[in-house]
Amino acid sequence: MLRSLLLPILGTLSLLFSAASVRAVPRDGLQLWLAGDGGMNQDDGRVVSWRDGSGGEHVADVPSGEKAPRRTTARRGVAFDQGSVLQIRGDVLAPTTRSLTVVAVACADSAGSVVIYANRTGSRPLVQLDVEGNGLARFIVRDSRGTTVQSLTPAPLEHQAVYMGTFVTGDDGISTARVVVGEEEGDPDSGKLAMPLANPTHWIGGLQVGKHRYSFDGSISELLLYDRALTETERRELRRHLTDKYGIKPPAPFVPPEPDSFDVLNAGHEWASPSAERETDVCVVGCGSGGVGAVLAAARRGVKVVVVERQAVLGGTGTNAFVSSWEPGPGCSIAEELYERMRRIPGGAGVAVGQKKTSKIPMGFYLVTEGVPYSETLRRLGMKRKANVSYKPEVYDRAARELFAETGNVTVLDNTTFFKAEVDGKRVTSILVSGADGTTTRIRAKVFIDCTGDVYVCRSAGCETVLGLDPRSRFGESLAPEKPKLALNAISRCYTIRPSANPRREPALDPPAKRFPRCAWITGWRDGIRTINPMPMLPGRALIDFGYDECMRRSERLARAHWRWLQTHAEVAGYELNQIAPMLGIREGHRVVTEYVLNQADLEAGLPNQAHPDIIAVADHSVDIHGGGGVKLDLKTAYGIPHRCLIPKGGWTNLMVACRGSGFSRIAASSCRLERSMIQLGHAAGAGAAMAVKGDCPVGDIDVPALVRELDAKSRYPAP
Repeated sequence: MLRSLLLPILGTLSLLFSAASVRAVPRDGLQLWLAGDGGMNQDDGRVVSWRDGSGGEHVADVPSGEKAPRRTTARRGVAFDQGSVLQIRGDVLAPTTRSLTVVAVACADSAGSVVIYANRTGSRPLVQLDVEGNGLARFIVRDSRGTTVQSLTPAPLEHQAVYMGTFVTGDDGISTARVVVGEEEGDPDSGKLAMPLANPTHWIGGLQVGKHRYSFDGSISELLLYDRALTETERRELRRHLTDKYGIKPPAPFVPPEPDSFDVLNAGHEWASPSAERETDVCVVGCGSGGVGAVLAAARRGVKVVVVERQAVLGGTGTNAFVSSWEPGPGCSIAEELYERMRRIPGGAGVAVGQKKTSKIPMGFYLVTEGVPYSETLRRLGMKRKANVSYKPEVYDRAARELFAETGNVTVLDNTTFFKAEVDGKRVTSILVSGADGTTTRIRAKVFIDCTGDVYVCRSAGCETVLGLDPRSRFGESLAPEKPKLALNAISRCYTIRPSANPRREPALDPPAKRFPRCAWITGWRDGIRTINPMPMLPGRALIDFGYDECMRRSERLARAHWRWLQTHAEVAGYELNQIAPMLGIREGHRVVTEYVLNQADLEAGLPNQAHPDIIAVADHSVDIHGGGGVKLDLKTAYGIPHRCLIPKGGWTNLMVACRGSGFSRIAASSCRLERSMIQLGHAAGAGAAMAVKGDCPVGDIDVPALVRELDAKSRYPAP
């Protein structure tokens, strides 16, 4: 009786709710409406099709050979994971479309969730809404010529939100794109785009581009597509309606992690007074690529050098993070000498060239090949084949120590952590370091060179630094956003594999890893150790959000999941996991504001058109930001790096910086961060420091023309 009375009432309420939903959703220009409360055709919990509720006849279904996504009742929508995708074929937007709006209720469970929605032609996105590798919501519109407008704003990971991408073209032909997630608005981006912008292939929850598959890691509960730009009032009302409909709550406020073992400036060091003191001519802090170059260049000019290195193994990211290969590109005499010293040791180093591969995944596959000269690795552009240098970390460490010892002027303090710079005005008088036994040592020097990567010495001294995306106004870079954003180049966790007659199968993780990159960069030996770089594994800003120790924990799980996946591919048949790198592969951190900051204009001008009189290093790698908005720019020729990029701005008299945190814009840093480029910077800094010591002058007042003539950096770019 009660049930018979309630049914009509519930039915009436349902109709009233549906009517309210329809009224809250603008219908003018609505071309596609996929709603989580209807239109789904399921097969054993999998959504095989999702019917349009806009009044059109569109159906999103599973492409041939692809996996169907799952129905999720918790989020009242469709859950996508690796390999699942839906696609619509047919004209949803008219080819004459000049303005549009994409609205989605989605939850991205990890960064690099591609895509929520895309309208593409071949490999070129015309319209795309997704979450990129740094956890930023991204709305892209691109024309057939490649002209792009793109808007970015932070996306709350593992939290449902309303995403809106709006694109409007004015009467003057200028188009503007903007993305909004919840209440967070991205900077608008404008440009003159050619039409048409519509294509009859629409992707939802993933994407297949040639051999490459991209996936949205999360759920989509509602998707609406308009052939016009909704008004501000319409967007606000629609966002309010969808927020109420799905019970979306604001994300929890960000709470910074406690300082951990890696944060040397903030972790705290208990010390009373130093138990020991040292004095030297030049102190190099950090013995990665830049540090090795700086130590050798200074010591060989007859000055005493103390080098402080936190790790037990010299070589920085190359040796401790297992990024143990030199990409094609110019190098100086120190790099070549280091290579030749490593090559003397059997299996220590060699030139690797690209190999044929059968796996249909994004993969670089380079193996050491006898008979290929080192000179083939000294240029990236214009070469018939690309060759790089592969080396073993322990051999690099041995070679560097041998070369240091041969100078008779170097003291190595490894397992020693810098934590404080003591300054007097614009001069660093000394630094404090902590040894493995906990003792504190004060080091006094005439010149200090910061080669720490994250520029700890400069930051402790009080130099001006920047972090993340530069605003377009800072350097006038077309690839930069209108406003600054805290986004960083993605982090990798590399590992090595070894041949085995009976390879151990990597066990499945419990719980399984949610997401890891399905790509690989493989370098090494044909029948020996190989290094696997999974490429972007964590968003760059994960260090800020979670801290170093938590990033190590998360990335180890991802590295093991990655190897379990990669182990089934032919290129690594007969191999098993050897070792996961003991350090993160960090591509980007703080950068020092120097007397001159290298920027996009320098990279595009190249050596023939740069007017700098103080070029001390050259590079030719493309602009390459992993997971940071998808920025990629191939160069036409090599460019030069001025000596002023090594001198912190503000009149610092005895402090230099020679590492990835030197004077580069974020765009430029993504190009010249490679190991041999850093060795060149260290080479110049070490030589300049020795000149300052011998001339008893500030580092900015040395005979720079003489240094430029001695280094002859421009000659390092050989003809193809």
